[in-house]
Amino acid sequence: MIVSDTEKFVFIHNPKCGGMSSHNALLKYDTRDNFFFEWKTVNDAGKVIDMAHITPFQMRRFFPKAFREVRDYLKFAFVRNPYHRYLSAVSQHLKLGTPHMRAAVLADPEAFYRVAASFAVTALQPHPVENDHRLVHFRLQCNFVNLDGHRWANHVFRLEHLESMQGTPVAGWLPDMARQRANPTEGGAVADGYEVARLGSEAIAALNEFYARDFEAFGYDRV
Repeated sequence: MIVSDTEKFVFIHNPKCGGMSSHNALLKYDTRDNFFFEWKTVNDAGKVIDMAHITPFQMRRFFPKAFREVRDYLKFAFVRNPYHRYLSAVSQHLKLGTPHMRAAVLADPEAFYRVAASFAVTALQPHPVENDHRLVHFRLQCNFVNLDGHRWANHVFRLEHLESMQGTPVAGWLPDMARQRANPTEGGAVADGYEVARLGSEAIAALNEFYARDFEAFGYDRV
């Protein structure tokens, strides 16, 4: 997240949606000394939050003063096809292992889709995903733009249709958004893009269920 008190905006960093490109471009507007970045312990119980990907619920709970201060600011975020975002999150999650292991998995498409499918079926569960900061990239996109069942963000742009930014203040802050990719996770065998069908029917069904709210809220079609 980036907060600009001079421009009166909040950039909501929804994971795996071109966020690092946006973050880097928007840093010049940041007036909070990059406070909302990196992992931070936020209470005496040792709760850790990935501050870059803080949700409005977490901001209100752990940083109520900052939450109140941005009440009237323009808030915006980017969203992405849930299948592609999930696969990008799997690739990102592999970074928690060694570079050699990640490279080996990405170099073998069968291995990559097998890992991704297995994770969707066996490990994609609401409680760990919502409470483990290491799984933040798998969280529902709705949780980044909604609060208490209502839309918190003023603008939500689909990554596949960035032309919708035109005519909004966001286009002025991010004029080169379509050309910037600071943290691409595709590589090796998936360098040319993801093939959702290779996940198999069981994994796709699990993703359809887990991300049902995202498909509905942002108008993406289910396989």
